[in-house]
Amino acid sequence: MPILDHATFIDRLKGKSIDAAQLRNAYPDLDMSGISSDDVIEGTMRNLEKLWEIIDNYDHDGNVNTISDPPALSIAEWLFAKTGSPAPAGSETVSWKKVAEFGDKSITDNSHAHKAAIDNTGVGRYYGDHSPFHDDILRGDRPALQAQLDAMSAGNWRMETIEPGSVVIKSASGRAARIQESSCIGWVMQNVKAAYEGAGKGARFAEINRRVKDADLRGTVVCEELQKDGWTAVFYSPRTAEDLADAGEREKLGALNMAKAGSRVWKSPIPDSSGVRCDVLISGYRDIPPDGKTEALLEKLEKAPFFVGVANGGIHTFVGHNGSVCDFHWKAQPDDKDAMTENPIREWKWDTGLYMVPPGYW
Repeated sequence: MPILDHATFIDRLKGKSIDAAQLRNAYPDLDMSGISSDDVIEGTMRNLEKLWEIIDNYDHDGNVNTISDPPALSIAEWLFAKTGSPAPAGSETVSWKKVAEFGDKSITDNSHAHKAAIDNTGVGRYYGDHSPFHDDILRGDRPALQAQLDAMSAGNWRMETIEPGSVVIKSASGRAARIQESSCIGWVMQNVKAAYEGAGKGARFAEINRRVKDADLRGTVVCEELQKDGWTAVFYSPRTAEDLADAGEREKLGALNMAKAGSRVWKSPIPDSSGVRCDVLISGYRDIPPDGKTEALLEKLEKAPFFVGVANGGIHTFVGHNGSVCDFHWKAQPDDKDAMTENPIREWKWDTGLYMVPPGYW
C-alpha cells in the first residue's frame, strides 16, 4: 500500500470496533488522549477523524488527506487487519471524476434553464428566499403574487398552488411550470446532490444533507463533510495579511493565520464538529501580481471542473466550476437573470474562505 487517502481510511473503519489495549501495546507511542475510549474505540466519525489526525502526525508527505510514510501506513494496516476491514472494491478515481462532471453539468444546466425560461416566458425557474415574491408567499397574499407574475409575463401566467419551497403556475395555453425557492446554501445543496447522486453516491449525500440540516444549514458543515470524503480544503485570502491587519480585519486575519499554521478553521457549535483542516493556502493576489507559487496554485484551482465553497466563516456559500465561482442571490425575483452569477476566481469579491476540491483534482 504505497499511499492511503483519508476517505478510504474512514470507509474501511466506519462502524468497526478497535481494541484500544491491543493498539496501545502495538504502538505505545501513540497519543490517544483525544479519543474517548476505555477498552474499545468505536468506529464513529469523531473517533476516526481523531485517529486519522494522530496517524498523520507520523506522516510527512505534506498532505493531510493522504499518508504515504511507512510508520503511518503500518499503523493503518494494523487497524485494517485487526478489524477485518476489506479493501474497497472498484476505482474511487472514476467515481470522483463522475462527481465533478455531474456537479459541473448541474451548475450549467440549472443556470441556463432559469435564464432560458425568462427569455421565453418572462418567468424563470427560481426565486430567492429573501425576495418580495417569497415575502408574499409567506403572507399567503395570492393577489400580490399574481400581480407580480402579471408584471413579469404580460399576464401570461396564473398562480395555481403554493407548495413547500415552490409555487406552481400555469400559462394561458395550459402548460404548468414550477418555480423553486433557493438561497446560497440551497443552491449549493442542489448542485452537490446532483453531483453525488449522478455518480451513484446518493446514500452519502443523504448523510451530508442530514448533517447540514442538523447544523441549521451551515456551509462550513458542508465543507467538513466533504473533507471527510477526501476533498481538499483550499483556504483563500486575496488580500495579504498586512492588508488585513492595516484594515483592522481581525477575524479574517485570524482565520488566515490559522490556515497558515495548518490548523482547523470555523468549527460549528454542534456535536462532533471540529472545523475544517486547511490543506492549501492561496493568498496575496488582489490588486497585486501574484508571485510564482501563488500563480501556480491559482492555475491549479482554475482547472478544477467542480468545487464547493464558503466565504468569511460561512456567511456565504457557493459552488463553482472551471475557474468561475457561481453563487445564488437570495433576494432574486423569478424574473431576475442574475439570480445566479458567475465571476472568475481571481476577481471573487469575498476576502477569505474555502474552496473544496474533489479528490483527484488537487
